Amino acid sequence: MIEGFFGPDGILEKKSRGYEHRAGQEEMARAVADAIAKKHHLAIEAPCGIGKTYAYLIPAIAHAQAADSRVIVCTANIALQEQIYEKDLPALAKLFPKPFTYALIKGINNYLCMDRLEETKGELSPITFDKKELRHWQKLQEWADGTKTGDLSDLDFEPENAVWNKVNGVSELCNGSECRFYKECFAMDARRKLRGSQVIVTNYHLFCAHLMVRAAGAGDVILPPASVVICDEAQDLADIARDFFGKRLSPWSIGALSRAARHLRKGGVAQDLRRASQAFFGRVRDAAGGRRLLKPNWVQADDLLRSVGTLKGLLGDARKATDDPAEQDKLSKFIRAADHYVGTLTSFLDLADRNMVYWAERDAETARLFSRAIDVAPVLDEQLFKETPTVVVTSATLTATGKFDFVKRETGADGARELRVASPFDFREQAILVVPKMKCSPNDPGFAPEVAGHLNRIIRFLGGRTMALFTSYRNLETCAEAAEETGVRILRQGDKPRSKLLKEFRKDEGTALYATSSFWQGVDIPGEALSCLAIDKIPFMNPGDPLLEALAERDPQSFTNYSLPKAILDLRQGFGRLIRRRSDRGVVVIFDTRLFTKGYGAEVLASLPDCPVHRDLDALEKFFQSAKAPVE
Repeated sequence: MIEGFFGPDGILEKKSRGYEHRAGQEEMARAVADAIAKKHHLAIEAPCGIGKTYAYLIPAIAHAQAADSRVIVCTANIALQEQIYEKDLPALAKLFPKPFTYALIKGINNYLCMDRLEETKGELSPITFDKKELRHWQKLQEWADGTKTGDLSDLDFEPENAVWNKVNGVSELCNGSECRFYKECFAMDARRKLRGSQVIVTNYHLFCAHLMVRAAGAGDVILPPASVVICDEAQDLADIARDFFGKRLSPWSIGALSRAARHLRKGGVAQDLRRASQAFFGRVRDAAGGRRLLKPNWVQADDLLRSVGTLKGLLGDARKATDDPAEQDKLSKFIRAADHYVGTLTSFLDLADRNMVYWAERDAETARLFSRAIDVAPVLDEQLFKETPTVVVTSATLTATGKFDFVKRETGADGARELRVASPFDFREQAILVVPKMKCSPNDPGFAPEVAGHLNRIIRFLGGRTMALFTSYRNLETCAEAAEETGVRILRQGDKPRSKLLKEFRKDEGTALYATSSFWQGVDIPGEALSCLAIDKIPFMNPGDPLLEALAERDPQSFTNYSLPKAILDLRQGFGRLIRRRSDRGVVVIFDTRLFTKGYGAEVLASLPDCPVHRDLDALEKFFQSAKAPVE
């Protein structure tokens, strides 16, 4: 089968325009096919340029057809999820000799909720939309009348959060089969389509929800059984799971319950809820703002729990007193929201889960509560790897210092076999790495201004054509403001949506793009538009991060076992933005001299692509001046 698709005169060569045989792609496809056939797990690092998506999809689809089985493909974000569903799978459907079925499923918050839409229409008078929000509300209603999917991505505009968040699905407000709109529900319709699909494409957030429901034995799971699960961009799986299994609570979390009180025409109860919530978070701010929570019952919440309990009693009485199915449905949703609120609040008071790290953050006026799972490997091992015959974890960056140990330990994939596919790029010819000698270390106040000076020299020389990736908004702002004197147009993260910034950067080679974490991966800009990739420093997590503190308490070697390999993977992801095609040529500049002054620097350098390393920015100018098309 692999030879028939990937080999000389194979299906891809005959039917795909511009296809060229890539040894790494065929090697990966064979490894995936073998893992499926022998029912073992596989961790495979597949660098950019080998055609990773086809390499796992083709053997997976062939297996689903031959075994009358099902494959689940998980991705780290909706953008990649939609690319697979809207581009890759339709293209493969034209190539496969036999037809196959596939479906896309997202989290419930990505779908329009007809019940909440009707509620919002009925409550429009007290809703305070500004002019822009009102336009979006009117356009959204028109879309709702004709949409077949109810999917946020199908909108031809990006609605304001204040509008979408009043009509999207919310899991704690969903009554499932008891909802009056259950038959028309877009989220449920997407789930129904999964049953007859051989390939299901989803994202880690929804997949984690599926694993949580299954682990709790709480009834119908979200996704149907599958014999193969493919985890793409797998370096993000553990962190997404940590966030998903955690909780958060803020003064605004009381909003749904206040609305429930108003629905019952109990304005006094709504006022009591708001006052109790404000008082509680005031106490949180005073007692623990900005700190980890370590001692149970560290703050008093009796007044808030009492207010929620009063509301829940009133909701229960009202549900018993009505025979109206629609009203019963609405009241049941409010009761479910009250139960969810109490459960979340209680978790922050009891601090009972020893696998959670809890903390509070505060600003000038109030505070917010957060929790995060510390170790997700056990649940992933139990609910994913032990329940699935074959799990393939893959990415362009899965190894640190050449080893899979970190990602396998984090994701519970300890027993997976390993494969590193060679890059199709010749980095020694296509790129150089420059680590300039710096007067200031990354933690010095003068570091960002010094970086700004070097960046100005680079973008002046190149006339733009530079993406600068920063580990903090503060460094970004300092450098972006300094760059205004160069005359080069600076595209700054936050000024426009991410997709628009990338589109303008690709189109206009006279620009420089300054961005932070969300641009470190998933950005594909081939050609001269991106000739220089500049990185301010090694992307270590903030040493005060509550998760790092909790990990350090469990493991004295947490820097070596967690912080360093995670930073290496993140740095490799950033580095990977530069060379995307065999014709690409460029320079990576990293301003962090710890690569040479710290003992771990050699490990970081050894994990990066093998290219010449220089210590002076003169090397950048010489590199481009030696090109066939020198900079003018």
